[in-house]
Formats: sequence, structure tokens, C-alpha cells
Amino acid sequence: MSYRVPLDLGALRAESPFLADLGMTFLSLDGSGAVFELEIAERHSNAEGRMHGGVIASLLDAACGLPVRFIAPETDLVRAVTLTLSVSYIAAPKGPRVRATGRITGGGHRLVFSSGEVRDTDGSLIATATGSFKRLAPAAPGPTSKEPT
Repeated sequence: MSYRVPLDLGALRAESPFLADLGMTFLSLDGSGAVFELEIAERHSNAEGRMHGGVIASLLDAACGLPVRFIAPETDLVRAVTLTLSVSYIAAPKGPRVRATGRITGGGHRLVFSSGEVRDTDGSLIATATGSFKRLAPAAPGPTSKEPT
């Protein structure tokens, strides 16, 4: 698995069984943020046949959180945890897929703020989010990661 840019985005997806199970496809991760897509399937639907809000919130959590892990090119990714996530739902998606984007908006070395959005295939805004995240230890492969002291 590649923890340096250019990243093996498929391996990055595979490190999170939940995100992999959702079916997300990572498109990019760099200093400007993260971009990925999700092909909408029946398993993503709520009782009304629309995309479930929990799936949208998960997309936004990943979109906002992934850029926090990126420090700089040629630098190992770090681990991060979500401290807060505020989601605003705007519309139900139309079309077969959605695209989620996220970017850093502020913060420091350990506490970082970011924002994200989900849009459908025609570019309509589906939902937005803001979040705060805490950076942990480098993401070196292994069973656990320790928070720096």
C-alpha cells in the first residue's frame, strides 16, 4: 500500500472496509483536497427509494477527513479521527452517481477544519458539510496506530 503521493488510491480505499463496501471510487488526493465518486445502487436507498442520508453523511465524512491525512507531497499520510461533522441536506440526487469533494479550510498541525460537498451527475448540490478532525500518528501499515505525545 502506498502512503506517499502519488497514492495507490485503490489500496487507500481497501484500508477502510466500510468505505470499500459502500463502493466509493477515489479519484484524487493532494494539497487541494480529495475527490471521489459513488455509483448509486439499490443498497444505498432508504425506505422512500432515495439515497439514504447516512450514506451521504458517510461520503461527506470521508471527503472532509481524507484531505486532513495529507500533509505534503513525498510525506507519509497521517491517521485522523472525526471530532465533529455537521451535514446540511439540500436535495435528493438525480442520476446514477454522485461526486464528493473535500478540502481543508483551516486549523493547525493537529486540529484541522475542513468542508465538503456532494453533487449529482448534473452538478446539482446534494449536501454540504463542515467538520473538525484530529491528526494522529503516521499511517504506516500495521495493526494499530498510536497517537503522538
